[in-house]
Formats: sequence, structure tokens, C-alpha cells
Amino acid sequence: MKQTTWGLSAMTISLLFGTIISVGSLIATRGQLNTDASSSYGMSLPTILVSCLDPLAIVLEITAIILIVRGRRQFEQQHHRLAWTAAILYVVWAIANLLGFLPLTFLSAMNGSLTLALAGQWIKAFAALLAFLVPMLLIFGFSSKVLRLGLMLGLCFSVIGSFGVIALVITHYQLEPIVAANQTLYVAKLNVDYTQGLYPILILIGHSGGILYLLVYAYLAWQTWQGMRVRPTTQSVTI
Repeated sequence: MKQTTWGLSAMTISLLFGTIISVGSLIATRGQLNTDASSSYGMSLPTILVSCLDPLAIVLEITAIILIVRGRRQFEQQHHRLAWTAAILYVVWAIANLLGFLPLTFLSAMNGSLTLALAGQWIKAFAALLAFLVPMLLIFGFSSKVLRLGLMLGLCFSVIGSFGVIALVITHYQLEPIVAANQTLYVAKLNVDYTQGLYPILILIGHSGGILYLLVYAYLAWQTWQGMRVRPTTQSVTI
């Protein structure tokens, strides 16, 4: 039970970091995504948040997946299958980014192909759908009916809101040539106002999904820690 408890705690912190990065970046930029403006400043708050917290969030998420999968034996067979599915989807998400998004982005930066750049962005966007599934599947098998409802709503809100924002942003994606070390490179050029149109609604929906995930994980982490203190030698099969 201890591995599952630590895994739940790690995922809770990872989700909290993700929320801080997202909300903090929106507040710091006042809802404006402008690559020209951001490049003119040094270490802005969004850059600091992403640089410091994002690696930690990823490490904690990977740790949580490993711990919860390793602790699956004390639960029913359904949790075994779902936990492994979550781990596999996370690996697929990583492969899609490493072997799809990053190479296409690199090639587009070298030759200025907007088609390759957009292909990379869409691969990253659809891979994000797999990432949204991971937190739900990882604990769905041993959650109560109420918590399962929260997880399913969290997934729906995350997909509708976050994927909707990503899809809209991609429609504004352009490449701009710059000269670096006597070589012409092509970098992303974006100018998006998140306070206009559908963006505020989609952002609110997407963050609601993330917060639902966070609340479910925080509750389960608290509950399992309490259970370990009260009955340190008793194993539970349903939370």
C-alpha cells in the first residue's frame, strides 16, 4: 500500500505544479501569447516557471506511474489492466513527442517548411490526448463511484478545454526567419489573445478538468495516508 500512497502523493504534487505553471503564465502574460514580446525580455515569469517546475512535474509524474503500477498487486484485476494501460499510453505519448514532434520541429526550423511544423504541432496535440487519459486510467480501477465520476469529468473537461485551446493556437502558427551564427533558422511566430473569442471559455473548462484530477488525487493520497496510520498492517483493496 505504501507504494501506491507515495505514487498518489507524487501525482498530486505533479498536477499542482502543472496548475501553477499554467495559471501563473496566464496571469504573468495577461492572457497574451506573443513570441516577439516574450523574446525581447530575459527570464520572464513563464520561462522561470516552466524551467523550474516543468521538469519536476514530469519526474514526479513518471515516479507516480511507476509506483502505482508496482503497487497494483494489492488491488483487483481491473486495476492491473488499467494501470498498465496508463503506463503504456505515457510511453506512447513520450515516443510521439521524441520521434514525431521534435524531429519535425527541427526540420522545419532548418528548411522553413510550415507543413512540417504544423505536422509536428498536430502530433503533439493528439499525443496530449493520450496524456490526458493517463491520470484517469492510473487510479480508475480502485476508485469509488463518486471519484470515478470526478475522473471522467476531469478527462472530458481536459480534452474539450485544453485540446480546444491547442487546436485554435495552431491555426495562428507561422514561421519567421532569423539569422543565428551566419545561418538562417525559422522559429515559431505566434500572436494569440487568450482573453478573446472562445479562449476564455476553453481555458476555464480545461483548468476545471485539471483541478478535478488534482482534487481526486489529493483526496486519495490523504485517505491512503490516513489508512496507513490507523491500520499500518492492513491492506485495502478498494478506495
